[in-house]
Amino acid sequence: MGKKRLRYVYSFSVLTLFFFMGLYFKKMYLTTNLPDVKRYPDKNPVLPSATRRHQLVPPYPYPYKFIMDLQGKCQGRNPFLVLLVASVSHDLDSRMAVRETWGNESNYGDVDVVTVFLVGLSPVMTDKGQKRLEEENSIYGDIVQQDFMDTYYNLTLKTLMGIEWVAKYCPTASYVMKTDVDIFLNVEYLVYSVLLPGSPVHKNFFTGRILENRSPNRDNDDKWYVPQEIYPNNLYPPYCSGSGYVFSVDMTQKIYDTAQVIEMMPMEDVFIGLCLNKLKISITEPLAGIFNGIRKEYNRCLYNKLVTIHYVSGNILRVMWRDFWSQKNSGCPD
Repeated sequence: MGKKRLRYVYSFSVLTLFFFMGLYFKKMYLTTNLPDVKRYPDKNPVLPSATRRHQLVPPYPYPYKFIMDLQGKCQGRNPFLVLLVASVSHDLDSRMAVRETWGNESNYGDVDVVTVFLVGLSPVMTDKGQKRLEEENSIYGDIVQQDFMDTYYNLTLKTLMGIEWVAKYCPTASYVMKTDVDIFLNVEYLVYSVLLPGSPVHKNFFTGRILENRSPNRDNDDKWYVPQEIYPNNLYPPYCSGSGYVFSVDMTQKIYDTAQVIEMMPMEDVFIGLCLNKLKISITEPLAGIFNGIRKEYNRCLYNKLVTIHYVSGNILRVMWRDFWSQKNSGCPD
């Protein structure tokens, strides 16, 4: 019993020794092979932008590539107005409704109007949806696309794509309007009562439904939630509602260049307002109420003196437009 007990104690002692030696050498190895990590002296270090980018904010600047770019759309033309229409990639019906109504380029006679739909990559239909979209574009020749996912939080990317497209491929235009497919757009009123063909083209011009003294939405259950990591200030600078704003073509390059150097925002209209603020360009006050931000019951004479009416799309747009356009010369009381 004595020899067995001695062997047991000896074995246990050796194992214990090896165990602690292992811990010692492991600590030495980790200590001497640590990477060169910068230790920030303050509690709120400024990390690289990729590290602190919030999940709601898409990567930007980033080399998004055009998949469909319509390079020849404006060749040999000097469009008076380019309509950049934000659309969801798989929403063919809404695009068709616009093509059949206010987006029909042949409507406006001597005033050259270009209509372009802005889309990203469909997150739901993938290869089949992309093939259908390309076939649609081969028929109508009015879709511009880059390789970002077509989601609500990428609407800023979609708008910047349109602005980039005008700057690169349609710089001979006079004016640009960004709008959406769920809008009733009175192009003739915009052209003849606001922009005025034959007059000198404005410079540094930007107008629309102005929103002022607006605060970021801090409710994280809300669609328009903006955490402080994205925008820490309590108020936004003035901006125009994304349902429809108009600007002179010289603004395209200025906005695009500014977008490369300021913090990205998922809310497209606010982001464009931040670009204008950075550029120190003031928004031109439009005629009262002509850029309407809500749905109004259809009345031809009322619609006749508005530029935009929101939340009108598909068959409802078709029905309204049929009456509006067929009776546009019928006259209305002042």
